[in-house]
Amino acid sequence: MTARLGPSKPCPCQSNKTYGECCRPFHRGEREPGSAEALMRSRFSAFALSEIDHLVRTLASDHEDRGALEEALRASLREVCRTGRFLGLRVLESREDGDTAIVRFHARVFAGGADRSFEEKSEFRREAGAWRYVGACA
Repeated sequence: MTARLGPSKPCPCQSNKTYGECCRPFHRGEREPGSAEALMRSRFSAFALSEIDHLVRTLASDHEDRGALEEALRASLREVCRTGRFLGLRVLESREDGDTAIVRFHARVFAGGADRSFEEKSEFRREAGAWRYVGACA
């Protein structure tokens, strides 16, 4: 089940753009994010809107979750989206070096009635011309 958000509404990634001009084209597979930061923002919005296809599609080929059966991965992602409320995103750092990138961000998340907000430093890699999420890094 995908949450619906009109294209003229503010994008959940808090880019100060509308959903239609920000993450929606990525979620629909109409185009790829042009930067690692744009991919990270689109993944946050995908969690907020239950865009499971986008979350799976944007994992790096060697991401640890690729080892799981795809239906189990999708079920796990659906549960995270169902139980979490993804309320805010703040990018703290974003740097690219060729086909690799690091994005550090703070995500405001509530789940189970508790604040589950977190800060993460994530690694991204360009594969076949498209940015993909590798995982959290130290």
